[in-house]
Formats: sequence, structure tokens, C-alpha cells
Amino acid sequence: MKWFCPYCWKEVKQEDKVCPFCKKDLTEFQNLSFEDKLLLALKHPVRHSRMVAIETLGRIKSKKAVSPLCKKLTSENGDTYELIEVAKALINIEDEKGLECVRNFLKTCQNKVIKGVIEKLLNA
Repeated sequence: MKWFCPYCWKEVKQEDKVCPFCKKDLTEFQNLSFEDKLLLALKHPVRHSRMVAIETLGRIKSKKAVSPLCKKLTSENGDTYELIEVAKALINIEDEKGLECVRNFLKTCQNKVIKGVIEKLLNA
């Protein structure tokens, strides 16, 4: 089994107490809140793990997630499904900053699939 640092997502050994790359204390991860662990998972190298984190942050209406999700939405040309999930999470959180981020993204979005889904979500 492979182990990854939950801060920088580089491969580490199971017995490591400190990440040899980012120098974060790996034992402190256990003390983080569920929400903070989900926020770290937004940078997970496995797409499915990122998607679960994005969806869950939206479901729990995480206000802490608004900034990182907006950054993800505006800085990536990325995966259609992931961008839709980010927009959906921001809409579910119901924070004005997040909703504005989605509306601004919609103005510049060239992907018709993403645009159509987001427009339906905003009008629902």
C-alpha cells in the first residue's frame, strides 16, 4: 500500500512522523477536523478522492471551502466533471462570495456542457 502526505500529497513511508518533503508533522493530521481534512483532500492526486471531498464540502455547506473552491474553479481549465462538481458545491454552500464566483466563471466559460449544467443549477 502507498502512503501520501496529506499536506503535499507526495509519497511517504507509513512509519514517517514528519513528511520528508514539506516537513509537516504527519501525526497532527489525526487532530484535524473532518472539514479541514476534506479541504486538504482538494489537492489529492487521485481524482475520485478530490471529487468526494468537493461533494462533501458542498453537502456540509463548508464556508471554509468557498475560497479554495473558487480558486479551483477559476484557475483550472480542468476536467469537466470536476469543474461541475466545484460549481455545484459552491451553489450548495449558499455563500454570496461563492455564488458570485460561479456567476463570474459562467460569463467566461467556453465549455457548453459546463455552462448548461451551471445555468440549470443556478435557475433551480
